[in-house]
Amino acid sequence: MTLGDSGYESDGAPRSESATNNVPQGAFHVGDVRRYQFSVLLKDWKTYEPGDSESGDIPFQGKHAGGNRPSFYLMAKRNSIAFRSPTLELHADVVDDFRPYVNQWMTFRVDVRWTDDKTGSYKISTRMPGESDFALRKTYGNVQTFHPENPTGFGYIKWGLYRPSQSIENGDVPTRVVQHDDISVQDLAGE
Repeated sequence: MTLGDSGYESDGAPRSESATNNVPQGAFHVGDVRRYQFSVLLKDWKTYEPGDSESGDIPFQGKHAGGNRPSFYLMAKRNSIAFRSPTLELHADVVDDFRPYVNQWMTFRVDVRWTDDKTGSYKISTRMPGESDFALRKTYGNVQTFHPENPTGFGYIKWGLYRPSQSIENGDVPTRVVQHDDISVQDLAGE
């Protein structure tokens, strides 16, 4: 994805993403309990040095339909990867330093109980290169996970690369490449 290239712009922002908004199995609704699992490779990623732009890059998000803000997203910023829920003002680094893993596959798991009251939850786990099992990185309970600002009855996942507020003029890295693999959505309602 290259900044300043109109082929990588949509809705007025630099992005190159895929989404499940037209796939019934990829949509989420109030009452659903879902596991989102995916692998990410930061290809030849220029890492952060003091004085560089501190803008973040979003490779994955759970988005409310209808032009709403995301419920959650994962963001590579500086040299960490954080889980964020902007409406709830939640933020936690789930990979403290990704520099040793550039050009290697990192696997993420986000379990969500989708609720329109404070009975929802997020659980974020990672499996880093060389690890055989997932490690729980952060849990948020008793939160409202389905919280669109505009009316909508569903949400969906997006993956690729979204670079909000970034530009060459701001000193952001002109080209970033992120690869995704093994993307799955699992229904955990019976567990």
